[in-house]
Amino acid sequence: MNKTCPYCAEEIKQSAKVCPRCRQWLAVFSLRNPAIGVTLAFMLYFIPVIGLLTYVNQLLNPGVDFSPYRDSLAVVESRMNFQPDERGPLIYVVVVLTNKCELAWKNPQLDLRFYNQSGTLIDAVNYAGGGVIYSHGELALRVKNRPNHVLSEYDSCQVFVRSALDPRTRFD
Repeated sequence: MNKTCPYCAEEIKQSAKVCPRCRQWLAVFSLRNPAIGVTLAFMLYFIPVIGLLTYVNQLLNPGVDFSPYRDSLAVVESRMNFQPDERGPLIYVVVVLTNKCELAWKNPQLDLRFYNQSGTLIDAVNYAGGGVIYSHGELALRVKNRPNHVLSEYDSCQVFVRSALDPRTRFD
């Protein structure tokens, strides 16, 4: 039984891997196909080179350090809400941040401190958020926390911005 070559329309044997007339590979995904070999060689060579160049770029350009700009991200508003869950109560803290500098920042890291009515610290949460806060812009975040104490003990919450990353960097 014969088949027709899709490239030159010549009738060839059913088991042929290469057309004897036009020399085209008939099995596209065969490892013996030169195009597949070139593609694999390209990937084996260029993917590590691209990875190395990206790594060197990160070493040479780590982005802007957040430390001098720590006071530029400020907490405008924070609200604490209590919600039930199938596994118990949850505390949600909604935080609105504002950026007072000319640089944008991504993934702000927050410290949330929970106090009782006498002002004693009873719980703390570290939150590494997602999102980008642009220059002179705002960012709203919602932090979810499972309480370690009875909900009636939670009276207030203070939020502090600890760090953020330069959004122009690729890696965190």
